[in-house]
Amino acid sequence: MKVESTRLIRQLEKLPDAQRKHVTGAIQKSTEEGARVARVLAPDVTGETREQITTQYHDGGMVGEVVVIASDAPRAEKDRAYSIEHGRKRGDRGTTEGSHHVHRTRQYLGKKHRNRIKRAVKKAAKEVAGNG
Repeated sequence: MKVESTRLIRQLEKLPDAQRKHVTGAIQKSTEEGARVARVLAPDVTGETREQITTQYHDGGMVGEVVVIASDAPRAEKDRAYSIEHGRKRGDRGTTEGSHHVHRTRQYLGKKHRNRIKRAVKKAAKEVAGNG
């Protein structure tokens, strides 16, 4: 889930640390769950694909992402990861169908993650307002 409203982003940044923990906890839980599901759905021939799926957090835990391949990985590794996810349509080694494990993970968990983060934001807002 990506927050695009600048007003909401400013309001989330102004939250006190105690209430901010609700939101960062929900983001961390959702990100780790997404990584676990992606590892389960990833094809496992050598185990290499599953081992490369990790998580990263930015902006004090307010942004979490599941990383399938590191951005500083060699070009050959990036090509390999791309061909696993999307398949090979042409080439000297034939064609393959993609695994689409990242896309299926996003589809499977998307609504659950959005709702989890919404609940955390509502809980933090209630606490700040003194109603929680």
